Amino acid sequence: MGGQGHASASVTAGRGTAFGASHGRAKWVWERWTRWPFTGAVMTVAALAVIVDVGTAWAGVSFGLLGRVPVSPALPLGLLLAAMIGLNRLGLDRTNRRAWREFLVVGGGVLAYVVVSYSLHIGGPSEAAGLVLAALGEELVYRLAVIIVVGALSARLLGRNWRNASEWGNAPGLIALLVGSLVFSALPGHIAQMSDALHALPFASLGFVLGYAVLRTGALVPAAIVHALLNLVTLTVLAGDMTIVSRNALSTAALFALVIGTIVAGLRLGILRRAPEVVDLPSITGAEPTA
Repeated sequence: MGGQGHASASVTAGRGTAFGASHGRAKWVWERWTRWPFTGAVMTVAALAVIVDVGTAWAGVSFGLLGRVPVSPALPLGLLLAAMIGLNRLGLDRTNRRAWREFLVVGGGVLAYVVVSYSLHIGGPSEAAGLVLAALGEELVYRLAVIIVVGALSARLLGRNWRNASEWGNAPGLIALLVGSLVFSALPGHIAQMSDALHALPFASLGFVLGYAVLRTGALVPAAIVHALLNLVTLTVLAGDMTIVSRNALSTAALFALVIGTIVAGLRLGILRRAPEVVDLPSITGAEPTA
């Protein structure tokens, strides 16, 4: 009897410390990356899109110019890849549009204003359209194709299910984002704007932030809006119609809005949740711990 009483006391003490901790602090946790299903055909098209875009960028080959903006030969492959993944899985479904609604309304309105202003005062409508199309094309390649190829290969090497991004786990996704941002930074048009290695950081950071928003929520359009806006204001600065200070302020605001939009979308989609740091197993199962 004395032994049983001692065991019971030990169980009670254990329940008050280890299991009771679950009622304390909690933290916000992303449950997964977005759900993108892959097949061998998807991987092949994604790899081709990356090879063609990087290769033709360095070779100076394009489908032609819209104003001064070259149209990448990889654009059809990027669009085909998007169709194979499914436009609804890239943020065009009703649920994702509602999750991003404020950003899409405000960001889309700002982009429309900048496009009209650029068309009237700087490069004309053709060049403005070219800058928006270039942003979309680069998002399809560096925020979709590169992430798919690198993330799936990383997941496979780590022994995880590579056929859906939602089952990769954190490491493959982060590796894919890092590689995507580095490849994006190494494009010839970006390198031409760098005077030293330190100037690569803004491009790599931009690529990582855009990619994170896409891989977390699946929505490609918000990242494309920010990218197009940055393209337009950069050339506006070069044309002398905007100061660098104004450009930096607008760029910072756009990226901050994208980060906030990603968090809000994650909450609305139910993939960013508040979770206890320690799980109270007895309260979940309804069972009492044993000695």
